[in-house]
Amino acid sequence: MQHFTKFVVIVIRTRKVKMKNNVLLVSLTAITMIFISSCNPDENPGIVVLNTELSWSGETLSIGDTVTDHMGHDVRPEKLSCYMSNISLRLVSGEWINSESISRLDFIPSSAAANGVFNKKMLRSGNEFDALRFDVGVPSEMNTMALNTSLSSDDPLSVAGSAGMTWDMMGSYFFVKCEGKLAENEGGLIQTPYIFHPASNPLYRTVTLDLDESVVLNKDETIEFMLDLDLRKAFASTADTLDLSLVGHAMGPVADAIKFVDNFSLSWTLK
Repeated sequence: MQHFTKFVVIVIRTRKVKMKNNVLLVSLTAITMIFISSCNPDENPGIVVLNTELSWSGETLSIGDTVTDHMGHDVRPEKLSCYMSNISLRLVSGEWINSESISRLDFIPSSAAANGVFNKKMLRSGNEFDALRFDVGVPSEMNTMALNTSLSSDDPLSVAGSAGMTWDMMGSYFFVKCEGKLAENEGGLIQTPYIFHPASNPLYRTVTLDLDESVVLNKDETIEFMLDLDLRKAFASTADTLDLSLVGHAMGPVADAIKFVDNFSLSWTLK
């Protein structure tokens, strides 16, 4: 607050030479403006935008399409939403810079986006970043609906922002909401439901993606990344496979929900 001290001296001298009162008023106004601007460290932030497109085995997928899963079932995804938190960038030196962001992604019908805002104090001119990281879920310190009534309506964790993504019985948020139907037999009706509603802190997962080329993010700049989320991999990956006809409603830290979030975290790639 060095500017504040300097202007106080000017005001005192002004009074000694008996200048008009309006000069004093102008000086005090200047002090106030400098005080406010010097205490606002988040001006001119750097912004990272993650645009995510939904796919199925490498082909673009829209919610409502009919596809075939790894077990030969005809599957119709009907809903997909998730929380993405803590978008971070890794400096080539190895240090991670965290935006402490949280966004809600609703794939309606085939794409969604999340933002990470890095305040200017985090960014140094010319810093290069070589990796991207984000979490799927709501951080433990925020995973309580007791907070949501105090948040603005545009916050993804507020009452309005979290509509359809809350587990009222446990007072927490769903990290992912993935719902659809399938046909259990070839040529059969697509009517058997599968529902994944993973929630609770043990199901929080982190995704780390190395960049093909390093990028520079300075204050007052926005950089965008294109991501692919292959939903088929969320049901069958090298980690584990799921029989959607047997899932029913997987809520909380049950076996099928754990398999799903493990697979889901491996289903993201950079385009």
